Amino acid sequence: MVKSGKLRSGTGAKLKRWKKGHSSDSNPQTSRFRQAAKSRFFSRPNTKSDLTVDALKLHNELQVGPLEISAGARKDTQMEEESDERLSERTSGTFLSGLSDCSNLTFRKVQRFWESNSAAHKEICAVLAAVTEVIRSQGGKETETEYFAALMTTLEVVESEESQAAVAYLLNLVMKRVPAPVLKSKFSDTTKAFMDVMSKQASSDTSSALRWILSCLATLLRKQDVSVWSYPSTLQAYHGLLSFTVHSKPKVRKAAQQGVCSILRGSDFLFTDDALSHHPATVTTAKFCIKEIEQAG
Repeated sequence: MVKSGKLRSGTGAKLKRWKKGHSSDSNPQTSRFRQAAKSRFFSRPNTKSDLTVDALKLHNELQVGPLEISAGARKDTQMEEESDERLSERTSGTFLSGLSDCSNLTFRKVQRFWESNSAAHKEICAVLAAVTEVIRSQGGKETETEYFAALMTTLEVVESEESQAAVAYLLNLVMKRVPAPVLKSKFSDTTKAFMDVMSKQASSDTSSALRWILSCLATLLRKQDVSVWSYPSTLQAYHGLLSFTVHSKPKVRKAAQQGVCSILRGSDFLFTDDALSHHPATVTTAKFCIKEIEQAG
């Protein structure tokens, strides 16, 4: 019987051992598969590849395709809807169709919220599904402009903070892709709606709606022409954004600070051929910063 940790007599001569100082060398016989894989990776294929433009297009369409719901998920969803008296069959069908087959790529990331347990994510999904159904019922094509108009209307009628936060989040997504002429033509009404929400949410315990609205306001101001900055209403809206850069809540401060930086450095008119050397709001921003520094001692 062989003792533990020792080999039988004569076995050591049959074993392949590394020479002293060569223990890190690879064994050519045991690495032949790796060498073969490397040779195929760096060499060109001899036959014609099946990777074509049409194949890539099909792959991309499959990657961004509609949300698939498994049979088990459908069963669980139906059980939850039957136990909840507030949801009717019509509401359930509207929710699933408006969320799962939304054709606008702007909201593809929202479909992942369907599997989330967060109440805020569920509210975002519900608002998107409802807005999508409204657009479809009116014969819309689900463009960014249509979503922008529908969400702005929704923002003015919702009352709960959760719903306002959901609408503001969706607006923040879609406004970045809305054509600039649309944001310019609706500047006055949109600014007024945002300022109303900001004034109501300034002292609220929750900050979700406020920080998304600040981001929306920054996007709106960034798309305006340079001539608009000579109007008192524009400067008033900008000062409203500027005042939140010293807010007590970190997320609100961060959203306002990022918005101010995007306006001063990324406004559309700063990238034209006859662009100004600096943004018209630079002076008023500097005065605000000096005032805050002096007050802080």
